[in-house]
This record gives sequence, C-alpha cells and structure tokens, in this order.
Amino acid sequence: MTKIKFGTDGWRAIIAEDFTVENVARVAEGTAKWLLKQNAKPKIVLGHDCRFAGQLFCETVARVMCTLGVQVDLSKIFVSTPMISLGAVKLKKI
Repeated sequence: MTKIKFGTDGWRAIIAEDFTVENVARVAEGTAKWLLKQNAKPKIVLGHDCRFAGQLFCETVARVMCTLGVQVDLSKIFVSTPMISLGAVKLKKI
C-alpha cells in the first residue's frame, strides 16, 4: 500500500503512479468517515477539471462517499474550483 502524502497545497502525486483510483478511494473513504463524525447527514458538492482522468477520479470519490452515506451533488461536466465553491453556497452544502 502506497503512503499518501499531503503538503500545504494538498495531495501532490503522479497520475497512475501514486495518484491512482485505489488511492483516491482511500482518501475519499477517510474524508467520508471524517465528515460523518462532524455531521450525521453530510452533503458535498463534487466536480472535476479537464485534466486527464479527472472524471474517473471524481466518479470514484462520488461512489465511495455515497456508499458510506454522504449525499453528493456531482457536476455533469468539468468545472473550475470557484464553481464548486459557488455550488456549495447555492445548494447550502456548507
């Protein structure tokens, strides 16, 4: 199992080396468990940018989160980070 390292700018890794579907699922599971400790019915807004495999990784996170009981509003197309922030405010997810 690969060690996942976070820095001040988040998780930095090479796609298909350390940034894999398996590791994305691990991070999503840990995040979902943390969210569930904070709120009995957590809700998130989730999206991806146009980088390679962004949709695959986003769908992986959505599946894990939903399986563990986190409500996910998933973007149907790629979006910018500020759009996710706006979605969270408009959908009252924060």
